[in-house]
Amino acid sequence: MILRRTLVAGLAILALTGGVAQARGQLQARQTSVDLMPGNRGGRLMLGNAGDSPVAAQIRVYRWTQDGNDDVLVPSNDLTVSPPVVEIAGGADQLVRLVRNSDAAPQREETYRVVVDELPGDPAAQQGSAVTVRMRYLIPVFVRAVDPAPAALECHLGAAELACSNRGGVAAQLGASRLLSADGRSVQITDGLLGYVLSGSSRRFPLDADKLGPAAQWKQLEVRLNGQPATIALSAAP
Repeated sequence: MILRRTLVAGLAILALTGGVAQARGQLQARQTSVDLMPGNRGGRLMLGNAGDSPVAAQIRVYRWTQDGNDDVLVPSNDLTVSPPVVEIAGGADQLVRLVRNSDAAPQREETYRVVVDELPGDPAAQQGSAVTVRMRYLIPVFVRAVDPAPAALECHLGAAELACSNRGGVAAQLGASRLLSADGRSVQITDGLLGYVLSGSSRRFPLDADKLGPAAQWKQLEVRLNGQPATIALSAAP
């Protein structure tokens, strides 16, 4: 099974029926990513339950690539998850371990998404609830290469999209972003996370065409790149 989807945020909320949520278990991911540094085969993911009733979850690993337009997730056995299914008591935390199934250091950065799905609760306990809400978290996992080159982005604007390629050796996380014109005008793309461009990959980000206006007027992209401010000159569209 191959999943193609826009993974701009690490969290998706699945509302299965209409109405007001009355869920008591509240599944949470305590971190936004997992890094496996060179020489370290194992990592940790902490889940929690902010509610007052038990909540169960399934944890699966997907290889994460990009096809130039979107993110692609394919089930993977490269990492072992332990335990793969958990039940977390109200107010408690649960440690989940991630272990690489290879001793060899990667020649280039490897990228995965750990997908954490809340499992259905006891139907009897849900009687009278107007809605059943289940949480899904998509958490990036980076298996780092030794001494990689930093992220190196090239970006251009289309009529209603921002297209970026990353020639560097690490994934580029694009945070708060805005476009700048030659005469000092600007337009905000996002105040939060725009998304990732993986090492050696390309990615397109849809934009609001009405807000963008003529693409040629925008000359620079001002962005939080891997947590640091950066300004990228926009190249001509190929």
